Amino acid sequence: MGKPHYSEKQNKKASGTKLRDLTKAQEFAVYEPPNASELLVARVYVNFGVESGVELDGRLIRVANRRQFPTVAGDLVYTDGKVVEGIKPRGRTLARYADEGGVRLIASNLEQVGVVISASTPPLHEGFIDRYLVYCRIMKIPLFIILNKMDEAEAGIVERMKPFQDAGVDLFLCSATMETGLKAVRKRLERGISVLTGLSGVGKSTIINAMLGEDIPVQEVSAATNRGRHTTTAAEAYKLGETLLIDTPGIKKFGFIGISPTEIIKGFPEFEEHVAECKYEDCLHLNERGCGVRAAMEEGRIDERRLASYQDLVLGLMEQEVTQNTRR
Repeated sequence: MGKPHYSEKQNKKASGTKLRDLTKAQEFAVYEPPNASELLVARVYVNFGVESGVELDGRLIRVANRRQFPTVAGDLVYTDGKVVEGIKPRGRTLARYADEGGVRLIASNLEQVGVVISASTPPLHEGFIDRYLVYCRIMKIPLFIILNKMDEAEAGIVERMKPFQDAGVDLFLCSATMETGLKAVRKRLERGISVLTGLSGVGKSTIINAMLGEDIPVQEVSAATNRGRHTTTAAEAYKLGETLLIDTPGIKKFGFIGISPTEIIKGFPEFEEHVAECKYEDCLHLNERGCGVRAAMEEGRIDERRLASYQDLVLGLMEQEVTQNTRR
């Protein structure tokens, strides 16, 4: 078998703190073996660690992983039916900054991302949605929101979604336990390979159970912490009609990787028309004099919470870059 096209140094760069381009996450460990024409191509449903669960000729089987080819749900891999021999070029990926440093691939070859949030518990944090909106706008992945647990909805929760709808994000209201609103969600999911993501306890697995009849373990939200526990341990794909639905582990924080502070504004399209009013071209809309974006907020043309969230993301990313540079 031939060697992958990346060196050990490049491997460390792709999985370490020096990654500065999201496309590098898509390219990580991609490799076409010299005998590719003689191998089969399979779709990865889940990575078990030493093995991957793949679909091959309509059957789900396990094949052994090679350490140099870490797979994620959605990958297309070369295999002889027993071992992963390479990974085909990835389409759009979902990746995040890992707490220990570096990049963590979650899923690949995506056509849309659905962020599931709760209308009750765990409580809504708009900043969590903002992070995905920034990422998806940069990666050009369509994003939509599923507001679950509408049977327990807190007062005013739907109104808090209006800024996202104004930014062009589709919103779906449902209750997975009551099985209401799921028809519209399923119709959206059937557009193409989708990944569902969100905080632990928002009901991602319950939604999939209701739609597919799959027995995915579901964990109640802890009364002590008002947070969910991690039930799904690795991103896993499920067949949904002619496409795939990928469930991801519930996460507490979606950290950016390969994104600069100046790119954050892409997740806030309603700001763009006011950027031209800024006195300085390099204005980050924090506390600079003559900022057109802050002036628009003060005049009520921009939602105050959205601007505060934008500023939190920019400052957080600047702090993260300082931490990364310190580690190098």
